[in-house]
This record gives sequence, structure tokens and C-alpha cells, in this order.
Amino acid sequence: MADDPKARTLANGIEVWCSFDKLVPVGELKPNPRNPNTHPQRQVELLAKNIRYFGWRQTITVSKRSGLIVSGHGRLMAAKHLGVEVVPVDYQDFNDENDELAVLVADNRLAELSTVDLNELEKIAGEWKATDFDTILAGFEPADLDALLNPDADEEDDDDRHDKELDKSEVTVAVGLYRFRISQDDFVAWCDRVKQDAGFDKDSVIQEIRNRLDL
Repeated sequence: MADDPKARTLANGIEVWCSFDKLVPVGELKPNPRNPNTHPQRQVELLAKNIRYFGWRQTITVSKRSGLIVSGHGRLMAAKHLGVEVVPVDYQDFNDENDELAVLVADNRLAELSTVDLNELEKIAGEWKATDFDTILAGFEPADLDALLNPDADEEDDDDRHDKELDKSEVTVAVGLYRFRISQDDFVAWCDRVKQDAGFDKDSVIQEIRNRLDL
């Protein structure tokens, strides 16, 4: 039988699973003053709970060039929320400030450009429900997850049931609280065209999608 997996080390009692260069005192880390990504208090609280439960799965990345944080500002805030003294840090090389800022912005921006396959999310949520898994650890309040997956649960009719029986080659996608079905390939291609027309700004893209759907 294989040995149980073991964390690399502990940082103030929190398991560290990710590779890192060294454990650094929280007070020595310097956030980038040009960081455009914000972290609401609720997000920080959820991230702190995630780190406490799962341990450190990602480091805080610091530039060797500037000494500033490149990715992990939210993780640093979560660490402070937890009251820990040291965190795992990875030091990386960057050619110049533009490279640092590009990685910093991309840390959030690239995730914003993704879409959600609600068919798969429904399967995952069903598995969580069957095992009483705490969905807060995945960033979902139970009520929010129910609202996202079953917005019309109290008014389900024959058309709703028919929708659930549609070919699984189609996916359900969401724009805000609205849901509709389309083939995943067509939806991705459609979104790409919208982004080209709207200019890739998140709010502009969402508004353009709403306009095209008459929402």
C-alpha cells in the first residue's frame, strides 16, 4: 500500500503542499502598489478558510527584480486574516516591469475570460451534495450554488424537463442569472466575436451579450 501523502512542511500549523523557495514572514512581503485586482472581504474570508482546510496549494510569487508581489495578493490578505506569521514564497525572475505587470494582471484577467459548463458543474455539485461536502471550500455558498443551478426550481414545467433531456453535446451557459443552451463550440466562437466587437473589457462584453440577447 502506498504511503499516505504528506505535506512538505508546516507554516504556523498550516500544511504546505506546493513547491516554494522559502517561508517568509508576512511583514516582509511588499504588495505591488499598481495591482489593479481587488479582493473583497468575503473573498478573503473564503480564501482563508480554503487555505486553512486544504493547506497552501499555491505560493505567493515575488519578483527578484523589484521585490514586489507578482501574484498572491489575495493569499497574503488571507494569511493576515488567519493571523499566520510566515507564508510560502516563490521568487521568480522578470525582465522588466511590463513583464511583472502582465503576470500580475493575467492572474485574474485570464480566469475572467473563461465560461462555465453548467452541465459539468451540476454533476460536481450533485457529488458534493451526496457526501455533504462543504461547498464554501470551493467558493460557493450553498444558497448561491442552488440559485445558480436551479433558478426556476419552484416553477419547473414540462419545458424545463424537456431542456434537461437535450443532447449532452449542448451545454448550459449563464449570463448573470440567465441561462440558455447552445453547443459549446458555437458559444465559444460567438463569445470571441462579441469580445472582438466590444473590445475585451469585461463590463463591455457583458453588456454587449445582454444587448444581443435582449436581456
